[in-house]
Amino acid sequence: MSEENVEIVRRIHERWGREESVRDLVADDLEYVNPTYAVESGTRIGRDAFGSVRDMYPDFVFHVDRYIEAGDDVVVVLGRYRASGGVSGVELEGDQGYIWTIRDGLAVRFQWFQSHAEALEAAGLPDAPT
Repeated sequence: MSEENVEIVRRIHERWGREESVRDLVADDLEYVNPTYAVESGTRIGRDAFGSVRDMYPDFVFHVDRYIEAGDDVVVVLGRYRASGGVSGVELEGDQGYIWTIRDGLAVRFQWFQSHAEALEAAGLPDAPT
């Protein structure tokens, strides 16, 4: 099952930010979890949570370096982002790590972290190479 989940997450990332929708891959009641240090920390429910990222960073781009199976329903994604603030225009770039939880062929939870190490630790993989 975990190979199928990696493929689902891979398709989400291939489509993300493009014209092609991810609605067929993401549950209506997706949990979008921001870390405590995020501007808007906490958990949001629903697909529309992804829209707020585009509102703040309209040119946000994430380049995947690696997909890691981290259990039957968990996939960790490590990569780098680049964006500029929609209001400030300040350019940003750096590492990010994501944890996706997949159930019954749909993403049901998404967590993001500002470093690969933090994402790996949260997924229970602190010794995995980055």
